Amino acid sequence: MSFYFRPDDVPELQGLTRWDQRVLLRGTFIKERAMSTVVLLMAVLGSVQFVINPLLLQYAPTVRADNMFYAAILVGWLLFLMWARDAIMMNVLRPKLALKRAEMKAAEVAKLETARASEQGEA
Repeated sequence: MSFYFRPDDVPELQGLTRWDQRVLLRGTFIKERAMSTVVLLMAVLGSVQFVINPLLLQYAPTVRADNMFYAAILVGWLLFLMWARDAIMMNVLRPKLALKRAEMKAAEVAKLETARASEQGEA
């Protein structure tokens, strides 16, 4: 199974607009998103406490005194972890994305058939 880093590369998301991709990835699977957010929170807190801060103390002890630079490092780390979480979730949810796309397509086809039937009934 392939691992994708960008939504445009995922076969289940191809052909959708950026907004539809965003809705599918971030707004459809609320339970999975909530659980991954809890894991992300623990990863951020743990990695800052046990990885980032010790490395900064060892290699650049004055960085923590410079609040803006330290904040920029932490925000950058958070954004990287969020990107990694989204890439992982995008790949984990591929079967569910395919199922959701099929449901969306079936609803669209049913809507078109209903419209066609009503047009034929009026004519």
